[in-house]
Amino acid sequence: MKRCVFIILILSGAGIVRGQDETHNISRLEANNLLKSLNQKNVDTVRIDQLLRLALFNILKPGEQKADLDSAGLFIKKAESISGRVKSPAIWGYMALVKANFYRENGQKEQGKKFAEKAVALLKNTSDKYHLGSAYLELAHHYEFNDPKQVGEKMHLVERAVTALEYSKHTELKAYSLQFLADLYSTQSLDAKALPIIKRAIEAYQSIHYKKLQGAYHVYSALCYDLSDYENALTYELKALKVAEELKDSVMIGTIYNGLGMISDSIHDRENAKKYYKLALENAQRRHDLPAIGYILQNIVIDYDYLNQNKEALNFINSLPERDSLSNLKGTVVSFAFLVVYSRLNQPVKAEFYIDKLQKYIDLNHPTPLRVSRLYARFVRYYTDTHQFTKAKFYLKKVDSIDRAVNDHFTITWDYVLKAKLDSAQGNYKAALFNLSKFNTLHDSLLNETKSRQLKQIQVIYETEKRLNEIKLKDQNIRLLNQNSEIQSTNLLHAQHTKNWIFAGSCMLLIIAGLLYWQGAIRKKNNVTITQKNKLLQHLLTEKEWLLKEVHHRVKNNLHTVICLLESQARYLEDDALAAIENSQHRIYAMSLIHQKLYQSDDIKTINMATYIPELVQTLENSFDTAGRIEFKLNVEPVNLSLSHAIPLGLIINEAVTNSIKYAFPNNKKGEISISMKENEKQIILELADDGIGMPQIDHDTEPESLGLRLIKGLGEDIDAEISFYVDNGTLIVISFKPDLLNDPEHFLKSSTETLI
Repeated sequence: MKRCVFIILILSGAGIVRGQDETHNISRLEANNLLKSLNQKNVDTVRIDQLLRLALFNILKPGEQKADLDSAGLFIKKAESISGRVKSPAIWGYMALVKANFYRENGQKEQGKKFAEKAVALLKNTSDKYHLGSAYLELAHHYEFNDPKQVGEKMHLVERAVTALEYSKHTELKAYSLQFLADLYSTQSLDAKALPIIKRAIEAYQSIHYKKLQGAYHVYSALCYDLSDYENALTYELKALKVAEELKDSVMIGTIYNGLGMISDSIHDRENAKKYYKLALENAQRRHDLPAIGYILQNIVIDYDYLNQNKEALNFINSLPERDSLSNLKGTVVSFAFLVVYSRLNQPVKAEFYIDKLQKYIDLNHPTPLRVSRLYARFVRYYTDTHQFTKAKFYLKKVDSIDRAVNDHFTITWDYVLKAKLDSAQGNYKAALFNLSKFNTLHDSLLNETKSRQLKQIQVIYETEKRLNEIKLKDQNIRLLNQNSEIQSTNLLHAQHTKNWIFAGSCMLLIIAGLLYWQGAIRKKNNVTITQKNKLLQHLLTEKEWLLKEVHHRVKNNLHTVICLLESQARYLEDDALAAIENSQHRIYAMSLIHQKLYQSDDIKTINMATYIPELVQTLENSFDTAGRIEFKLNVEPVNLSLSHAIPLGLIINEAVTNSIKYAFPNNKKGEISISMKENEKQIILELADDGIGMPQIDHDTEPESLGLRLIKGLGEDIDAEISFYVDNGTLIVISFKPDLLNDPEHFLKSSTETLI
């Protein structure tokens, strides 16, 4: 019987609990700010998000105003007109979710369900778990919790919503989905599964200092009530009442008062139960809640009956206002109440008048078998008390037949009490004792069964919580191991690169040593060279010796540059180590390409930028797969630069072009990147430009946060270059520096001689 009463308690507040925290709507101020931002120039994805949030704001506003839905429809249409330019399943799924809300709120449930299913299908394969969880919850609304054929699918969808939102940063929606799931479990008598779930919901709410906890507290209380944990049931129902009163939640307050009355009844505190029921009744009358009024009124009368306060009960019934929905109850609930009172007051004429009314109600309305059984049981008690044994036996037979057909053990057990009272009233004490003995046996069996069930539920709850804690601990350990593995992999990769470059440097040093030895042998062998060639040979020897020393010096500097680049990149690693290493690989390639060109050229001291830059750009274009999307325009004069200038400029070009490819053209937008290099008598000008969205304005007086910008500025300083940034319909970087002194042999020889002296 308590399970039946508990279900009534849950269902009476189910809609309240489920609707309480669901919308997560933005405020009016946020909506106004979004409206203002629509006038600004934004990328398509941002604009679609703004429009859809404004649509949801109008859909989820309290009340159902046609003007709000019309506004929401306009925002959705505007977002749809833009979405054709965006190839994003996440955006399309979000739009389907908003349309599902729109159609459901507009009463078009079939259309709403169709778009909710579409939203789930689109969002399942994206990283947008927040909107996926919302889509599952939206789809769950299209299945009824009180329909046995639909409630299973409804629970399955809410379980998926909980899974999707498990690691979401949107804690409020995650907590709501947990509360929703616990509420569904409770209506299906799955208390052992529901209790740890509602605990997690409350913990999640409390972690964000959420205040509207009355619904979660009420569900937790109802679960404790069903497990006969009346202390916690009362504690959490009072907590729910306190929050509901602070927030002036009048709807929830009535449900909570009803729950407090039931808990008080279970601990035999009839006076307090009666007080809470009366408060719940007043609330239900204000809201014209007909089912709640009837249910609560019966509870009040039964409490009066237990307290033997029958005159007070009659006065209470007569004091009820004759209006609204209460007048519609006179043939059912109020008739039952009058029957109870007049039976106790020994007024048979009036009592039988209401028996006739209730019999007509049964004949016309065909209520549930258990409802009929309980009404007939009241008839049996009345006819037994008034010694109308034939009628008592007639209705007792009906009661016994109904209860056994329904196979309700609780009511079958208490039917033996009715039989014992009837036998005792007829003087058949032996049969009365037999029936009382049968009642005690079955009652003890029910108690033992209830205790066994409760112990099993407690064990299941303990095992469930233990398993959840183990899963949480395992997830933490896995994440920690993954982090350690990523760190170790990164360190190993760094070490391998360092080892490779050290090996390459060692080989180059051996080659240089061999060249030095070979040059020494040549000098000794050519001591007989003609005097006229001494000056030219001296010039060539000086140049070769300087170049060999310069190669040695540059190799060492390049190795150091590689190490510094990798160390600098490591400080920016957070999520994607692979991307960071790829960036470093591009930079290393920019340097290695210079060495390759240098070694392949007859002139081993300079690089022709007109051949170097196109090959570097082609490599970047292939690496990022920009074919058909980004067009490169090059205008590079045949400028010859030494390693001291070519390597920094190659790295600068690599950083600038990489940044343009990655960030200047979002959402696969088409664009153009242009590079030009010109030389005049005084300086060389390098210009790097794109027609993308433009980079943020740079404060030249402060150190930039971006590693790429820091590299560009630092490398510019290495060659004494002036660097300027312009952001207007794209980004333009202008780099100007003086020609390389190595390209002026007379100046070079003069400075080298001065250095040696």
